[in-house]
Amino acid sequence: MKTWFTAAVSVLALALPAAADLPAIEFAKAERPNKGAVVLPVGKDGALEGLSRDADRAAKGAIAEAITMASFKGEAGQTLTLYGVGPYSGVLLVGTGAGLKSATDMQTYGATVGKGTSAWKANVTVVVPDAADVTHDAAIAAQGAMLGAYDFGKWRSEPAAATEPTVTLTFLAPDAGAARRAWESNARAVAEGVYFARDLISTPSNIKTPAWFADQVVAKFDGVPNVSVTVLDETQIEALGMGALYGTGQGSARPPRLVAVEYKGGAAGDAPLAFVGKGITFDTGGISIKPSANMWRMRMDMSGAAASAGAVLTLAKREAKLNAVAVLALAENMPDGNAIRPGDVLTSMSGKTIEIMSTDAEGRLVLADGLWWAQEQYKPKMAVTIATLTGAVVGALGPDYAGLFTKDDKLAGTFLAAAESSGEALWRMPVHPNSRKALNSDVADLKNGGEGAPGASVGAAFVMEWAKEETPFVHLDIAGVAWQNAGNAVDPKGAVGYGVRLFDEVARTYESK
Repeated sequence: MKTWFTAAVSVLALALPAAADLPAIEFAKAERPNKGAVVLPVGKDGALEGLSRDADRAAKGAIAEAITMASFKGEAGQTLTLYGVGPYSGVLLVGTGAGLKSATDMQTYGATVGKGTSAWKANVTVVVPDAADVTHDAAIAAQGAMLGAYDFGKWRSEPAAATEPTVTLTFLAPDAGAARRAWESNARAVAEGVYFARDLISTPSNIKTPAWFADQVVAKFDGVPNVSVTVLDETQIEALGMGALYGTGQGSARPPRLVAVEYKGGAAGDAPLAFVGKGITFDTGGISIKPSANMWRMRMDMSGAAASAGAVLTLAKREAKLNAVAVLALAENMPDGNAIRPGDVLTSMSGKTIEIMSTDAEGRLVLADGLWWAQEQYKPKMAVTIATLTGAVVGALGPDYAGLFTKDDKLAGTFLAAAESSGEALWRMPVHPNSRKALNSDVADLKNGGEGAPGASVGAAFVMEWAKEETPFVHLDIAGVAWQNAGNAVDPKGAVGYGVRLFDEVARTYESK
């Protein structure tokens, strides 16, 4: 069944942000740069090796002398910029410490390169160090440069003109052709998926209604091979008995949507991976209204849905050899006269009834119906829910890890290994039987919150109630990692798009089977 729905979006007196000045990416054979602007890796204690040492010889030792004079220690991520050194108009020295060991290290190196050369009005040749466990170092460095260069821009009364790239970054590789193919067929696709997720998250919620979100997904996947998009409107959601999703959105003038993005890159009939994302386009908390402090950030409460859509975009763009579906449960949680109240009872699509203890525990409600529908519709070989679900997980893990919840030890290992490879960190969290007991209700099958129990584990226990016994299942609580208050080399301030890189790595484990 495919239903297309096109929503009318209000015309606002705002101009969309223009595209950022992103660098163009090229690849060339690894040999000593003869002139121009260059980036050179520097090891621990200012050590120059390989092409960096050759470049210093071309500069008659001036680079090594500058390193000594500046007491540049070559610590990982440390930079030093020089101008007019020997044959080079500009030199950016990037510390690699004791050496790069992972794809995450290489991404960070590339992001540091991109930031350090962003103001240069010249083409830049980038010497890429070897990383011990990385294939196609140059392509991964280029991916880092793109991720670190992301800038959503500003909404202005007058449109800012989009500009062509002002810088070309040419990454040196032993086999430039192989690096270019890895970039074109793989690394760039990951960056595109992350960009799409970040764009969705960054958009203000007066624009980003559930219908608008659905329209953006339809438009983004238009013409992408092997992809179909299904959009269910509020009438269809209600008719399917999705009382949890429908109820969450009934207090808003902007009705809910359920979106499925199905990618068929594997064998016909092979069960897909299902990525089910929480898509609360704005969360006031409903009748259980949130404090005003930091409520503005609740435009990012749909980060799970954005990551799910971005992950499938990545899989489709790199022509992954498997089937996958993103299910996006979209609603706006508002407190008008039609909103659900604490004490109300909703009936979910599965038939289970839910007593509402807090209307601010709404993410688990939309996931309940989204997950159940995904299993009924697609019978996935593995399902994962991803959501900015609880403040409790932030208290437990801070901004460094997302919480991983599953009863399946093998599946936990798959996700933890993917987290290590992708750089999107996870920490496995418990779901004690007492967490489920805390959800017992006197008037319904269960309630959507429990007193005196660990909040993140209770939220996970609730969502797990909708995972069928035959479905391998993982729940991810990304409340602490979906938004960067300060930013880092790879993830600029604001929307992270957490989950795209992780899901791509998880998908690779299924492709290899």
